[in-house]
Amino acid sequence: MAGKTIAEKILSRVTGQDVSAGDIVYPEPELVTVHDWYVVNFDKALRELGVERLHDPDRVLISTDHEPVAVSPQAVARQQQVREIVGRYGITHFFDAGRGGHGHVFPIELGYVKPGMFIEAYDVHVTNYGAVGALGIPVVVEITEVLACGSVWLRVPDTVRVNLTGSLGPGIGARDAAQKLIGDLGAALVDYSVVEFGGPGLPSIDLAGRHTLCNTPIDIGAKSALIEPDQQTLDYLEPRVEGTVELIASDSNATFRAVVDYDLDAIEPQVAVPPTPDCVVGISEVAGRTIHHAFIGSCAAANLADLRAAAEVLEGRKIHPGVRFIVTPGTQEVMAAAQAEGVLRHFIEAGAMITQPGCGPCAGGRIGGLASGEVSINTGTRNDYGRLGAPDSEIYLASSATVAASAVAGRITDPREVMGGAGG
Repeated sequence: MAGKTIAEKILSRVTGQDVSAGDIVYPEPELVTVHDWYVVNFDKALRELGVERLHDPDRVLISTDHEPVAVSPQAVARQQQVREIVGRYGITHFFDAGRGGHGHVFPIELGYVKPGMFIEAYDVHVTNYGAVGALGIPVVVEITEVLACGSVWLRVPDTVRVNLTGSLGPGIGARDAAQKLIGDLGAALVDYSVVEFGGPGLPSIDLAGRHTLCNTPIDIGAKSALIEPDQQTLDYLEPRVEGTVELIASDSNATFRAVVDYDLDAIEPQVAVPPTPDCVVGISEVAGRTIHHAFIGSCAAANLADLRAAAEVLEGRKIHPGVRFIVTPGTQEVMAAAQAEGVLRHFIEAGAMITQPGCGPCAGGRIGGLASGEVSINTGTRNDYGRLGAPDSEIYLASSATVAASAVAGRITDPREVMGGAGG
């Protein structure tokens, strides 16, 4: 009997069928997530279709994360509409401003997500839930059909297995590995696949790093990404999830589209240059580029470990006078922990601005955007021209340590230079 991948096992369970890659299925998600910027849209679509109730409102989670602080009369009105819509449909899992944070992160903290779950969402970076071995699939505008009917069709994806070996060196973060990995794999290999991470190097990647690994493949066409859950997963979830948490793994005789071995020992600091996240180069190719803006946050770098890495670089240092530096903790829990540990103090003393947990500038530059000709280095998810403001501004994506080192120097800088390592 042919073995199955993690994704095939999850979809077999939720459909009650024996499914394999290529099959067309209609799986019902166990959780459906939508962020604040699309709630009004799905309500309008449902009203036009004559739909007055959701298929299962108890499975729906809505977060106010793209614009938790309303900065315009239009935003204030939209937030009011969202609250009315939530009440009308009877959605109980509603996390308004100040009550959760980033919707791709806090549901894991609060125990909504566990290994082997199937989740669908409006936003593409639902793949973050793969950090604990869940299968998160973005359906974008078809989320309306999911909300009304409970499901939409899905072709079961192939799986690309990535076996990690070695461990990351000083000053090197999971973001460096994640960016180099998508640059090396390429869209042709991973298109409409699930990128599954495992191997002997996986235990060296903490939960924050696992979020990052699962966040990036979607930007080169992957359908999703997930981590083979392990003891670290169990240890993290044990105080957060009710009931038994079961690990799930691909069978030894599962069929993969490709199996890739990836050596973490060989990773150097990486930077994604405009205009797409997979335009990745070693930091030496862009070192010295003057910057005006730096940002740490987004679902690609939302956790406490991301903030710690930057704070370590900033300790006792000041941000360059020509740089404005914005820090957005991913969740309320992350912000509280960073405050308790003194991490936020390093940012404040260095001259950074701390914003409300959520997406931060990554949502589109409504706070802390870029003017004409300006350059940003940040941990956001995208670096399209105009993403953060002026169309002739530039965005470089990097690890939180690289962003912090660059903010201090006023130019793109290898964090190992600042930390006293063997930077290039």
